[in-house]
Amino acid sequence: MPTRTEGNAPPDGRVLWADLAKGACIVLVVLWHVVVKDYLRVDWRVGLPVPGAWGLLGEQLLPLRMPLFFALSGIFAANAVARPWRVAGRPRIARNLYLYAIWLLIHTALLASAPDFPTDRATDSAELLAQLTVTPSNLWYLYALALYFVIAKALRRVHPAMLLTAAGALSAVAATGLLDSPGNRGQAYQNLVFFLAGVHLRPYLTGWADGANTRRLVGTGFAYAIGLAAMAPAGAQRWPGVYLLVSVIAVAFGLTAAARLARHRLAGPALARLGRRTLGVYVIHMPVLALLDRLLAAPVAGLPGPARALLVTVYPVLLTALVLALSLAAHRCLTALGAHWLFDLPRRRAHSNPEGETMPRIDAPVLPDRTHVEEAARVLSGRVVRTPVLHSPAIDRLAGARILLKAENLQDGGSYKMRGAMLAVGRLASAGHTGVIAQSTGNHAVAVALAARRHGLAATVVLPEDAAPVKVDRARAAGARVVRAGTTVEERLAVARRIAEVEGHPLVDAYDHPDVVAGQGSASLELIEEAARRGTPLDALVVPVGGGGGIAGACLAAAGTPIEVYGVEPVGCDSLARSLAAGRPTPVAPAPSLADGLRPGCVGDLPFAVARNRVRGVVRVDDDAIAEAFRLLLLDLKVLVEPSGAAALAGALRLGEAAGAGGVARPGGGAPWPPEGRRQMTVGVVLTGGNVEADLVARLAGDRMTVGVAV
Repeated sequence: MPTRTEGNAPPDGRVLWADLAKGACIVLVVLWHVVVKDYLRVDWRVGLPVPGAWGLLGEQLLPLRMPLFFALSGIFAANAVARPWRVAGRPRIARNLYLYAIWLLIHTALLASAPDFPTDRATDSAELLAQLTVTPSNLWYLYALALYFVIAKALRRVHPAMLLTAAGALSAVAATGLLDSPGNRGQAYQNLVFFLAGVHLRPYLTGWADGANTRRLVGTGFAYAIGLAAMAPAGAQRWPGVYLLVSVIAVAFGLTAAARLARHRLAGPALARLGRRTLGVYVIHMPVLALLDRLLAAPVAGLPGPARALLVTVYPVLLTALVLALSLAAHRCLTALGAHWLFDLPRRRAHSNPEGETMPRIDAPVLPDRTHVEEAARVLSGRVVRTPVLHSPAIDRLAGARILLKAENLQDGGSYKMRGAMLAVGRLASAGHTGVIAQSTGNHAVAVALAARRHGLAATVVLPEDAAPVKVDRARAAGARVVRAGTTVEERLAVARRIAEVEGHPLVDAYDHPDVVAGQGSASLELIEEAARRGTPLDALVVPVGGGGGIAGACLAAAGTPIEVYGVEPVGCDSLARSLAAGRPTPVAPAPSLADGLRPGCVGDLPFAVARNRVRGVVRVDDDAIAEAFRLLLLDLKVLVEPSGAAALAGALRLGEAAGAGGVARPGGGAPWPPEGRRQMTVGVVLTGGNVEADLVARLAGDRMTVGVAV
């Protein structure tokens, strides 16, 4: 879904109203089934018109529920329609048909034990075959989604006006009852136009929701009420086009109401969370309702008169809440038991990267190169901040070299992680995905949350239990669902993978992902270009190392130039240094460090493959050196960075000293740095982030300054 730039996007992210609308729709669907399949069949004997009022309310919401649901489905499918069949076919067609078939068989088996429960079910093989092909059952929504997507994709080159006119005519005729429509075929006829409207009118529908205000809410609500009032007395819903027109008004009202409700602090997030879990509720709730009807209908009808009179008003609400809760619980239990095949296609044979995003098995990974970084820079131009390059004569004197500092702490989201996240999430959005999952210690999660909001995707981020509060708050402010899990990357990965499997969204790896590597490399490429523009081309590039995405990107950006690339790692968190020595990614047990973002445990496979023959060396720095660099940046340049970003300057300040003392880990040895007889060296330093806690700033800034600024 398209979105405005972050500066004027709603605080909770534009995807919130869409998920909220889906959540509201599933509540209304369950409520309708509760009313017509259980509530109205109870002999209440209260002498009050309450049951009739509930039935009437359900009928008045018929033009809203499924038309709005399919319009939203079309909005979420719009990007996928433009993708090749081989890319879009599996998640959008095969998956829905598979789920329809699996759950039709389950429903047929389970509902056979409740023959008095009033719902469609096959009683012989011929009926079952019909439901699997041309006569959709009560699971018709899944059947329709696959069918609608095929139609939308096959006819995507037809002018939208012609397509919507034809679909609208089909809907209008189907509403009159003139078409043969056994099962739920009539519903499939009527709602195609709303799915196609979501696909082809997405900018207008999302723009309508974004402009929602009280006046529009009242106006559309009044128009909807007038349409219902005019339709009912004369039976006008059977007149061609009348029911379609009322449904269009209802969808406009639903979008407006969802956008307004999204601003509510409690109801908005709660309904949005439900909206991201509609599949489990949709496929499970009918058997659950059948079971509750069997257990509760007779006891409720046998209650004393006063108890029945009290219960008759609230029973549909209570039973709806119970059905929703039990359906969600059943879904959670089934997935916890490993029955993921009930909610998604079985996985193809694939291997997973360390954060679980599946990729086809191939003999050797295709590594990104400099052209990928250049392409990333072009794609990201205007979408991320081109951060300034800073210079301080005082820092130069301390380093014995010209130091140019790339201030990525001023990047959107507070770190250069925004670059890789924007590139990766943008491409996933173009591929038709509706959500993403990420895990990190903080900065990558914040960046993915922001990137997802800009592209209209739902985001779930898994952070450690001891994550910095500022990073947790930023992720939530960007509209992401935040899950706290453990204190190690393995614990976070396990949780992130489970969520990805349940929700069907891909994981965006923090560093072991070609788009992330290329995106991070665009920061180094900008620094290289800016140094050349100033007439002081870089001799060396210094980047802090966590999982390795940043230094791998720097290696690619510097490829084909004489620039030497150095990594910086905290003492005891030196996976890259050890990996270079061992010739393979080597995990470490990360030691405590101020630089929380540089403690992943092991450099990624892809970053190591890129960097192993390109990194000139790795400088190890301790907390004292990081704190000194932090204070130097704060007091001399008035730049606030987090310790992970300050580590890069700490490494640059120690580069010559550490090289002479053997403190730089060099793969295969090598000459000392800087080479003898060279002019003054120019060193580029990437200050990777600035998300730092206020109390840590106060503590570090208040300590005695051990590096002299005025040298």
